[in-house]
Formats: sequence, C-alpha cells, structure tokens
Amino acid sequence: MRPKNIILKVWLVAVGVSALSLMLWPHMETTVGNFFVYALQLLLMLISAAIAWNEPNRKNKYIFWNFAAFFAIAIPAHLYNFVGTVFFADEKFARLYALQYVFFGLSYFLLCFALAYLAIDVLFRDFRTYQKYIIVLAIVGGFFGYYHHNFLADARYAYDTPDVKDWKTLNAEYESFQNEHGIPPTPEELASLTNLPSWGGNREIGILFPAERLARVEALYPYLPENYLVLVYKPIFQSCMSMCVVCIGFVLLFFGYTYMKDPPQGAYIEKIMFLFLLFSTLEVLHAWTQIKTIEWSAADSIWSIGQYVSTAILVLITAAFALRLRFITSVKGEFYEQELAFSPRAVTRWRDAIDNIVIEKFFNRKLVLGRLFAASPTQK
Repeated sequence: MRPKNIILKVWLVAVGVSALSLMLWPHMETTVGNFFVYALQLLLMLISAAIAWNEPNRKNKYIFWNFAAFFAIAIPAHLYNFVGTVFFADEKFARLYALQYVFFGLSYFLLCFALAYLAIDVLFRDFRTYQKYIIVLAIVGGFFGYYHHNFLADARYAYDTPDVKDWKTLNAEYESFQNEHGIPPTPEELASLTNLPSWGGNREIGILFPAERLARVEALYPYLPENYLVLVYKPIFQSCMSMCVVCIGFVLLFFGYTYMKDPPQGAYIEKIMFLFLLFSTLEVLHAWTQIKTIEWSAADSIWSIGQYVSTAILVLITAAFALRLRFITSVKGEFYEQELAFSPRAVTRWRDAIDNIVIEKFFNRKLVLGRLFAASPTQK
C-alpha cells in the first residue's frame, strides 16, 4: 500500500475519533476553525513522519523528524479542549498552564528548533548530526530561556506582572467608587484615590509622583473593569512574538547562505522554508495585534480571523510536504536524492512542480536558462 493511502486512512480515523470525543465528553467551547487547524497539523505530522521514514538521504531524515515533532503539538492541542472539564477539573489555573507551557512554550520552541536545524544543516553540512543538534539546542534553548524564563521560574507569572498588579489596585478603587457614586470615576479621580508603586523590573522600588501616577492610570484605564485578560496574556504573546522573530532570523539565514553559496538542496526544501517564513511572519503579526488590542472581546475576534489566514498558509505547507513525499517515493526522486547525497556537484538543480507552474505562468521557457530551471531528463 502506498504511503499516501496509509496516511489518509490513519488521518481520517484520528479526525473521526477527535470529533467523536468532542461529542461524547464535556469540553470547553471550541470553534470549527480550531478543529480544522489541529486536523491539518495532525496530517502534517503524519506526512512529516512518512517523509523522514522514506528519505533516501539519511541526513534529511532528521529535518523532517523535527517537523513531525512540531506538528505533533496537534495532539495536546486537542486534549486542551478537555482541560478544566475532564482533565484537571479542580485546578483553577490548568488552562493557563497548558497555554503558556504547551501552546505558547513548547510549540514555538519546537518550531524554532526545526527551522534552526535546517539552517544549521545547510551551513555546516559536513558536521555530524549530534554536533548540529548540540549547536541548535544551545542557540534555540538560549533564546527560549531568555524570553520564557519568567514562566519557567513562576507558573503564575502572567498574574504577577506590574501591569496586572496595578490593574488589581485600580480596579478595586474603580468598583468602590462606582458602588458609592453610581458612576465610574474619571482617570483623574482614580489617580487621586490610589497610590501606585514605581517598578524596577518586577520589584517595587518606590511610589509614583502625582504626574507619573496619572499617566499610569490613563494607560491602564481602558482595561477597566473587565479587560484584564489582555494584560494577563500580554507577556505570553510577547514571548511568542520574540521566538517567531528568531524563527524568521533562521529562515533568512538559510536563504542568505543559499543565495551566496548555492549549496545542494533536496526538492521542495526551499519552498517549505519560504512558506514557514510567511507562517512565522503571520504569527508575529497575530501576537503583536493581541498585545496592542485593548478589549478582550476584540482580541478574541482578531485572533479568530488571524487563525483563518494561518490556516491558508498551513494548507500550502501541507501541499509542499505532500509533494516532497510523492517525489522521494518515486523512482526518479529516490535516484535524484541519492545522487544529491553522494555527488551533489555533479547534479543539476531539480525543477519541481512549483517551478514548472512559475515558468508556465510568468516566464518564456525559451528565454529562461541556468541551473535553477534546468530540466530533468524526464522533462526534456
């Protein structure tokens, strides 16, 4: 049986089980968009594993095992629907922990790790595999530790930031004033009723002067009384945005080195990296939007809209991975990849299906020459 048939059957069974579990077990509210994203990630996990299993070039196996590990986040993503109902029902902060450690922690670490490994593999092609993993782990682990260390040190850090602590102080005075006078206080009135600390990192180092206190109240006033969740998730999204910027850096490093040195690459690898450049850029945009949005309802709506855009990129990534799998499981693809591994300088660059589409639509074949668009023996 062909790999694609096995993958399709396993994927359909897994999606069916996931849908059935949502119908049978109590769960938190989810959307069709969320379900579709996780289904796509599950499919990509299976395709990545199949590519790694069938790779003729042993070095490329690790590239796609890394991607399989990243897309495997679809499994805990589905289980997250049952956190607070079936799992950890008595833990008040269970969903927050799952978000900051799995979705916005492990997920972006694995994404950055997969992209960094591919970039390091291109730069240090002759290094041993374990040496590449040590380099990638040191670099990505360093960035992750720097951006996510507060959450590793304090599981409830999101509720202990200066913004949230000041919000709690202001909200208490806000509600007290409204209960007493029947109307909400103005920023000036609220500033006159409270004493806000001056912060040095996450430590109180003094008391704000009146002018500074008023400026602080005016900055936090739009979040009163019910938009505090935006402040809670703000440091989480900042960490995610930073890790995605690192991902973009590794992708640009990959393309920069490829442009300068033109190292041998397997079919569709460059297209996959380009699509992850788009994906990481969109993730940065989504996180930045969440940070800048004030109203929680608006933030939730913007996140849902952005998810559909990311879904479109995931569909394209799925297509690129599927094309890679089809290519390496063909006779000509297996031969090409083996030759690329043992005699890379003696092999012309493969013109894949995407290249053919670009040439057909945007170029005159008779005028396009060079290694990039050199026809394969079967295409002459």
